[in-house]
Amino acid sequence: MSETPVFLIDTASRLQRCVAAVVRAHGFRAALLIPGILLLPPGQAETGQESTPYLLTKVTVEGSARYERSAIAQATGMNVGATVTLADLKKAAEELGTLGIFAQVSYRYSTRGNTLTASFTVQDAPGMMPCTFENFLWFSPRDLQEGVRARVPLFDGSVPAGGKMLDLIAAQLQTMLEARGIRAQVLYAPHGALGGPVTSMGFHEAGVPLPVRRLEFPGVAKVDVALLQEAAKPLLDKDYDPSFAVDLAHGGILQVYRQRGFLRAAFGQPVPRLMTEDPMPNAVEITIPVTEGEQYRVKEITWSGESAIPYEELGKTLHATVGNPLDAVQLEQDVLGFSLLLHPKGYLKADAMFRPVLDDDAHTAAVQIQVRQGALYRMGKLEIAGLDDALAASLVQRSRLHAGDPYDYTYWSRFVGENQSRLPVNDSGWKFNPLSSINEDTKTVDVKLVFAPRASH
Repeated sequence: MSETPVFLIDTASRLQRCVAAVVRAHGFRAALLIPGILLLPPGQAETGQESTPYLLTKVTVEGSARYERSAIAQATGMNVGATVTLADLKKAAEELGTLGIFAQVSYRYSTRGNTLTASFTVQDAPGMMPCTFENFLWFSPRDLQEGVRARVPLFDGSVPAGGKMLDLIAAQLQTMLEARGIRAQVLYAPHGALGGPVTSMGFHEAGVPLPVRRLEFPGVAKVDVALLQEAAKPLLDKDYDPSFAVDLAHGGILQVYRQRGFLRAAFGQPVPRLMTEDPMPNAVEITIPVTEGEQYRVKEITWSGESAIPYEELGKTLHATVGNPLDAVQLEQDVLGFSLLLHPKGYLKADAMFRPVLDDDAHTAAVQIQVRQGALYRMGKLEIAGLDDALAASLVQRSRLHAGDPYDYTYWSRFVGENQSRLPVNDSGWKFNPLSSINEDTKTVDVKLVFAPRASH
């Protein structure tokens, strides 16, 4: 009986040579498996061992917590009872490694006469993610899953961020489309929130238009469905895009309910279907189910946080009133407006937020508004550029926003308007650009007003 271990090495070539030397010094016959490279023991290529046929009597797998051992063994293509060579064994390990689902793959084998047993050791790759099929509307979700699973080794609905598995899935989807007489290209791309991590891998067909022709909203009873249809207009007569449909449902369309106090309203996953009754080829109907919930009325409005503007004055800008349905969309705009009132008073980082506390029995909302005023910033140094020195110095003296005053970024437009007559006459007039520099240590703002003649037309 002869046994040949395999050593998995993924470091630099110098370390590979050192390990190989140690292996040879101890008399082992060894294959060193590196991503894309197989270092053969001295003389192995010459002896023809790679092409010697053996009867495969056993295949074992270990190391994976994600996949069944039997499934990995089947994916190698090494079938017990078949005649195989060492080259076949090497190729099977390499194919597993290229799928992208394993961080490492190694193998070893032993021979007895003309028989061979093989053992594969794998390490699951991190970063697996859900796989989505976005616009293959000619197939049911089950047909897509089963069709891909039948042709792609170890596909279970999750995929790696890269590797051959992605290309195999795309190729199988392409084959399924062609079997239906559909000529389109299958592409895939990672998905995730802007600036966030990748959360899924989406496959889609490109080349066959899928115009959205109709929208349905089952579950609507408490608002006029025409309002939903109007909010969903951006979907109509556009190519079906599942991500856009979801975003619009949870964004613009949901606002119809939030404006009317239905604060627990929610939309389900949009469901597309091909409309065989529509004369336009591949026309799509999207069904977006809705759960409306109850309408909530304002119970009370309470305030917290420091504010240079009295709560009573801020409250006068609110549209929400006790006893009426809570328009959460308008309230968001009103609360955002508090910042615009506080910023010119020197509170440059002021903001505000609200939270509706819902009473599901009484169907009321207690609105809690928190003002976060932040630090007071004061005027620092004023510099004027683009004018002659005497005029610039004169204008600095005429500024009514002095060093130490609470900083008001809106003042400069008024300042230029008040001093327009003092600027030199030119054919095109003057433009100005206020450049501000905030000093966080002193909480001051230095300003440079840059004047330049307007471009003549």
